Amino acid sequence: IKVKKGEIIAIMGHNGAGKSTFLKSLAGKMRPKTGKLTIGGTVVHLSGVNPGFDNYLSPRQNLDWLSKIYGSEPSLIIPEVEDFADIGEAFDRPTRTLSGGMRGRVGFGFATSLNPEILLIDEVLGVGDPSFKAKATSRLKDMMKRTGVVMISTHSVGLVKELASRTVVLEKGRIIHDGNVSEGLSIYSAIGSR
Repeated sequence: IKVKKGEIIAIMGHNGAGKSTFLKSLAGKMRPKTGKLTIGGTVVHLSGVNPGFDNYLSPRQNLDWLSKIYGSEPSLIIPEVEDFADIGEAFDRPTRTLSGGMRGRVGFGFATSLNPEILLIDEVLGVGDPSFKAKATSRLKDMMKRTGVVMISTHSVGLVKELASRTVVLEKGRIIHDGNVSEGLSIYSAIGSR
């Protein structure tokens, strides 16, 4: 497939279809056995909500060094993520002492504070309570507006209808549809009823 700047592509397929493997390959975390990948731009891969935290450092300390690694300014990133995560004094405790939900808030806040040219999203909106999910969805949409290309792996038909400009449907590691959103959703639905 070829992707153009400005596209929001939903990668769909049932469990085991190859969605995560495809995104990991695009992110440079896996190498394809055959074929060729050409990526033109900085990539952020949101998969889960841990961008590489050291469990013995506090979220504040983690964000300081992670911001530098990603080429961002810690003095801009840290207050923004602290406000978004809204975990109070836990922001200065060792990360290992935080609940999974707290770590998720900080990780998601950090990842969505970056400004990549290519954003790869692998089902990251399943973390947290309903009010946090709404807040996270809004933040993710804001990030998508700042990004040149977005590819999102999801099972959420509503999210696809709302955001995607194109769908790619995978089955057993192969692309069986690349194009129109409505047609892609129909094909995805038909696969599930087989």
